[in-house]
Amino acid sequence: MALIREPEQFRETESLKKFWQYFRKDKLALGSFYLFLLLLTLVFFGSLLAPYNYNQQFIGLELMPPSWDENGEISHFLGTDDLGRDILSRILYGFYYTVGSALFITILIGILGGAIGIIAGFKQGRSVWLISHLFDTFLFIPILLIAIIIATLMDASLMNAMLAIFLAMLPHFIHKIYQATEQHLRKEYIVTLRLDGANRWYLIREVIIPNLSGVAIKELSHIFVIAVLDISALSFIMLGAQNPTPEWGAMIRESMELIYVAPWTVILPGLAIIFSIFSITMLGTRLSNVFEQYRKD
Repeated sequence: MALIREPEQFRETESLKKFWQYFRKDKLALGSFYLFLLLLTLVFFGSLLAPYNYNQQFIGLELMPPSWDENGEISHFLGTDDLGRDILSRILYGFYYTVGSALFITILIGILGGAIGIIAGFKQGRSVWLISHLFDTFLFIPILLIAIIIATLMDASLMNAMLAIFLAMLPHFIHKIYQATEQHLRKEYIVTLRLDGANRWYLIREVIIPNLSGVAIKELSHIFVIAVLDISALSFIMLGAQNPTPEWGAMIRESMELIYVAPWTVILPGLAIIFSIFSITMLGTRLSNVFEQYRKD
C-alpha cells in the first residue's frame, strides 16, 4: 500500500554522515567522543597493554609505592599491593571487568528495554495501565537497594551482580521509553500518518525511533554511569566480584585496611572509576545536547 510522503518535520531523514558533520562542530563534544574511544580501547585491549598478569605476585616487592616516589621503581609504575601484584596491570584489567560489564548491561537494557517500551506504548488496555502503575511504584525504590536485595538471593559473583543490576535498572528504562512513546503517539501528525495508511512498524521505524533517540541517549548514558558505580559498590560489599578478580570495587575493598600505610592501593582504583564516569557523563551530555540542536536545525 503506497503511503503519502509526509513533510520533513514529521520524521528524521538526515543521514548519520550529516549528523557526524554537525557533531564535529562542537569541539567539546568531539573531545568527549575521543575520550570515550580511549575508554573503550582500554576496555577491550587493557589486558594486552598491561605489563604483567593481574594476579602475578612479586615476592619481596609488596606495597612498593608508585614510581614517582623515591622508593618506587619504573617497572611498577603505579606500585604494588600487599601481595606484590602490579597495580597498573590490575587497573588495566579492571577496565574490562568494571566498565566492560557496565557496557554489556547498558547495551542489553537499550535493546530489550527499548523494544518493550515502544511496543507497550502502542498497546492500549487495562493490562498496560496496571504495568505502568506497577513501574511507577517500582521507581521509588533506589536502584542500588534493589540490586542488593536481588544479589543477596544469589551467590556472590560478578555475573550475578550484573544480573541484579540489569533487573534493577530495566524497569526504569522501559518506563521512560513507554512514556515518551505514548506522549509522541498523541501528536497530531501521527494521526495524519495513520490516516494516510501508515502501519505500526512504519511508524516505529520512521518516526518513533528517530524521535526517541535523544531520550534514549540521555537515559542510557545515565544507566551506564549507574552500572559502573553499582558494579563497584556490590563488589565492595562482597556481593559482586571476588578475589582475585581485578574489579575496581573489589580492589578498594581488599586495600581499605592499607589506606594509611599504602593509600595508592585505594586511591588509584578510585581514580579509575572517576575517569570512567567522567568520560561517559561528558559524552552523554554533549551528545544529547548536540542531538537536540541538530533536530531543531
